[in-house]
Amino acid sequence: MLKVTGQTHKGAVRKQNQDIFRCNVLGERLGYAMVCDGMGGENAGDVASTATIEIIDRYLKKGLKAGMGLNSVRSLMLSAVSTANAVVYEQSKLRPEFSGMGTTLVLAVVCGETLHTCHVGDSRIYRVAGGEAEQLTRDHSMVQMLVDRGELTEDEAQSHPKRHYITRAVGVAPRVEPDYAEHPIDGPLALLLCSDGLSNYLEPQAVAGQVTECLERGSATPLINYALHSGGADNITAVLLTVDQATEAPNG
Repeated sequence: MLKVTGQTHKGAVRKQNQDIFRCNVLGERLGYAMVCDGMGGENAGDVASTATIEIIDRYLKKGLKAGMGLNSVRSLMLSAVSTANAVVYEQSKLRPEFSGMGTTLVLAVVCGETLHTCHVGDSRIYRVAGGEAEQLTRDHSMVQMLVDRGELTEDEAQSHPKRHYITRAVGVAPRVEPDYAEHPIDGPLALLLCSDGLSNYLEPQAVAGQVTECLERGSATPLINYALHSGGADNITAVLLTVDQATEAPNG
């Protein structure tokens, strides 16, 4: 059975919450979750994140069906992201106050025995299994580029002054290049999708324990409180998606 739950909070400093999440269970092993973290002055970030999530949500509600092939799911996801990018980019050109607006995106789709992920920016997806956490996404950020080139260590990246500078976002250019991946679901699945308002505070070694506590409580509240108690300098969003072990039908 597929289950999803999420929570968002404006944090302890920001006056407005430009994060938004959406999740939907369409079947026993069919559904999706996504998080967007908007950027832009005044209401622009909120406009970008809301438009993006609503467009993708409509695409998936209408097009995602049980038994779809891998390529069909991939095409559906990438078409949805491309359309959202075009709409947000066009809006940014039509109204001066929206100029330069954009949003990050992390999207996880479960279809049968496959997890499909797609992301743009520095919001993240973690998979937790056996008491360990694995980051499934790779940040599209300045510091990640420096880490990849060997100019920064992972520890140095955590406190680098440019750690918030992202290199890709939905809506900032005529075209967007999301990263897409497929992962087999060969056992129970537990995912955390989050904005950087959480991941900036969440040490890698703390992810599994925090996610486990949330799953035991059936709520993302412990993760939100973790970020708030750590400073809460940004909007905070956490979404949990789980899939139980499939059960075999009895013989006869």
